[in-house]
Amino acid sequence: MGGTGSHKRRAGDHTGRAYGLVATVFALLAGCEQPDTGAVQTSGMETARIVSAVRGGLLEPVEQGEHFAIYDVGVKEYPATTFLVQSSGQPINLGEEMLPYMDTANLWNFVRTADVKPRDDTPTEVYLYNWIDSAQGPMVFDVGVVVEDGTEIDPASGFELKRYPAMTFASLIYEGPFPHEPNSGWQKLRWEERAEEKGLVYTQRLYRELYHAFDHQTQQHITEVQIEIR
Repeated sequence: MGGTGSHKRRAGDHTGRAYGLVATVFALLAGCEQPDTGAVQTSGMETARIVSAVRGGLLEPVEQGEHFAIYDVGVKEYPATTFLVQSSGQPINLGEEMLPYMDTANLWNFVRTADVKPRDDTPTEVYLYNWIDSAQGPMVFDVGVVVEDGTEIDPASGFELKRYPAMTFASLIYEGPFPHEPNSGWQKLRWEERAEEKGLVYTQRLYRELYHAFDHQTQQHITEVQIEIR
């Protein structure tokens, strides 16, 4: 599933209210063992293990339909991590303002030509929504890949290396069509409500989507949706 810039997704429903707007806007674009739910992630983000567990039917869904399944993989802790991103830099809103950053053709061209190596066992791409005041409001939007600490790039490249601190997330895995595709169950993720039901508190500072696997033939993509918790 190497990065080619051709696999365009749509950021999902961040609340029931936002779902229709976001899905409509993004429709303009072309398109092992069960993971330890309490472990600190030390190398990569377990992409291979997650894909193997989902494809192998090793996870028990918390909700599913004919064309999608949702798995709750609990709380995950991550060490400080470095990302190569194309960033909005300044706060933008959900919707059309996100589109330029979701086109990753230039990002992947830079990865190839600058000989930047994405970190092993990490998602194909990661979307990071850094809320300014609260979830669903203005945000700094980062789209990119995980890279090794110590990676260096030309500051004039137009891309950034961002070091995110150690964080703890409530994590769901979604297998199925994206919001703009037929038979999507994305709107049933209810990440904030599911976290609240378990007594977890969403910081409303960071929401992110880890794109572990794309399958544009069957539309059975594997995405991990995470909210930072305290």
